[in-house]
Parts: sequence; C-alpha cells; structure tokens
Amino acid sequence: MRGKPTLRDVAARAGCSITTVSNILQGRSHLYREDMVEQVLRAGHELGYRPNSVARSLARRRTATIGVVLDPQHARLTHNLYAHDVLDGILAFLEPRDYDIRLITPRTNDPAAVWRRIDNGSIDGAVLIAPVMGSPLLEWRCYSRLPVVAVGSTLPDEYGVSCIDIDNETAMATLTEWVIQQGHRAIGFIKGHPLHWSAHQRERAFRRTMALYNLPVREEWMLQGDYSPESGVRAAEQLLRQSELPTVVLAANDDMAMGFLQHCRTLEIAVPDRISVAGFDDSVWVQRMGIPLTTIHHDRYQVGYLAAQRLLHQIETGDAHPQRTLINGVLVVRQSVAMGYALASATTPQPTYSTEGGSRS
Repeated sequence: MRGKPTLRDVAARAGCSITTVSNILQGRSHLYREDMVEQVLRAGHELGYRPNSVARSLARRRTATIGVVLDPQHARLTHNLYAHDVLDGILAFLEPRDYDIRLITPRTNDPAAVWRRIDNGSIDGAVLIAPVMGSPLLEWRCYSRLPVVAVGSTLPDEYGVSCIDIDNETAMATLTEWVIQQGHRAIGFIKGHPLHWSAHQRERAFRRTMALYNLPVREEWMLQGDYSPESGVRAAEQLLRQSELPTVVLAANDDMAMGFLQHCRTLEIAVPDRISVAGFDDSVWVQRMGIPLTTIHHDRYQVGYLAAQRLLHQIETGDAHPQRTLINGVLVVRQSVAMGYALASATTPQPTYSTEGGSRS
C-alpha cells in the first residue's frame, strides 16, 4: 500500500462500508455489533490508520481549538501566576479530548479590535481570564457569538457570561471572622485593584463581617492597593506612620501581604510580635520563600478544569445559558498572626530584633 491508509482501506480490510468505519472511529460504536466494532478497530490498527483531524474538524465545522484570553489590563502571561495555574487545569481537561488551545493576549482596549482578533474562525470558544471592570472582553455580545466562560471574575448577571471563580466573599468573611476569634478588634485592610471584581467582593465581605461583630472599620486603616507587592509596601509606609495602629492587617492577596511584610522587615518591626499580617491566595512563591503566612487557599487548577468542561459543554450542546460556579476557599493558619490580646496595647511599633538576628515573619 502506498501513502497513508484511508477510511476506504480500513473498510476494505474490515469488510464493511466506509460509513460504518467512520462512525465507529468517531465514537459511535454503540450503533454496531460488538464483533463489527472489534473488526474495524483491528483493521485500523493493522493498517496504522490515523484519523485526519483537519478533515474531521471541517466536517464538524469546528477547529477543535479553545482560545485562552488574557485581559489587556493584566500583566504578561509569563508574569501571571493565576493564569498559569488556570491554564494547567484547562490543559488537563482538554488534552484527552483532542482539543488544542490558542493563547490570545490583546494589547488594546478597543472592543471591536479585540474581538476581531479573538473570533477570527480559529477557535470554537474562549476562556476569558479575569476580565476587569470596563474590559473590552465584557462586550463580547456586541461582536461575537462564540461560547465564552470567564474565570477569576464573578461577573454580574447582566453580562450573561458563565463564571468559574473562588467564592471571594465567603472566603474573606471566613478569614476576617477567624482573626476576630483570635482576639483582634483593631483590624486594618489592604484593598485590591479597584478595577477587579474580586477586590470589591473581598472588601465588601470584610466590612460586612466587621459590622456583624459590631466592630468599627477605621477608614484610615483601609489602604488602597493594586494586588502588587509594591502596593503592599506603599500601604505599610502609609499605615506605619500613624500614631495608632491596628493589631492585624488583612491584605486582599498574598503579594500585597508580602510587600507589607518586607517593609516591616526594613523597619525591623517583627511580625507577628508587633503586628500581625494575613493574606489571600496561598501563593506558591510565598510558600517557597519560607514565609509562614496565614492566608486563604483556593484551587486555581480546578477553576481552569471546570471552565474547560463548561465551555466544551456549551460548544457541543449549544446550551449558552449562563451559570455560576463558586469554589470554596480554605483557611490556612500559619505563624503570621498572633493572638490579638497580646498586641492590643501596641501603639507605634518600635524596632525589635529576633534571637536569630532578624525580624521574625
């Protein structure tokens, strides 16, 4: 036999029609007797037949490719640890299903230009990575009919987008309540980026939990960050100049908590001996630095896996009804938060030194 074996060759070897071979090799073996299925599969194996994925995609009018789209406001994909973890989950679901991915990183805020690049016939649907407020990605209905799923942003119903995300409000409420149970009453907060839906959800949960326990929210202790370590440093600079301080500071993510801790180290202010700090995300790189940060863990891999699952369901069934899946966060208690009663008398922290020659964090 010359060239690659074809469906016709497999049909001839198996003694059946080309249609029968095509149906069995495309997963519709339940339509045929078991011995016929075995006969076709054996013939294909003996001939070394491999299905033509391009031809199969054309027949289905699909590309067997999913777009993974990073919001223009975010850092490059190589600098985005959240996107890395989500991408691992997406790949885990798609790989055994013979789907590929296409990474799309638009660098413009023009919705028409963004969606021309996304919906150019090369993908069957898109996973949108954490679209922010005002993002051109949120205008998909005006420019595209592609199935889409958003991750990392719990969007309002008006956008009509299926979302997979951590339950930000419940998780932050859990962290705030735990800190209160440790005896803290004077609590500061570093907010996330003002364009991120998660930042508003986490702040809202903090304020609501404080009110539930009849604790005042001191606005001078509510510090604006942007989810970067640098903004955590700036928050520390602003807070630690004040004459009266909280006993604990909750940061809306680990990066800002790390920036806060770094500035405390610069000033030789021991954490948690003089002030406690907690974060949110359970970042791998923070763990690798050996910082025992109390935080909220959430499964970003599972977010990606469920997003790919939801998107393929939309593609294969046409069911575009938006659904919301929120994954529970888990409180991870480490050594960055001391008992609040031990710190309640603290005012302006003074430089202190640990027995190891540096501040403890």
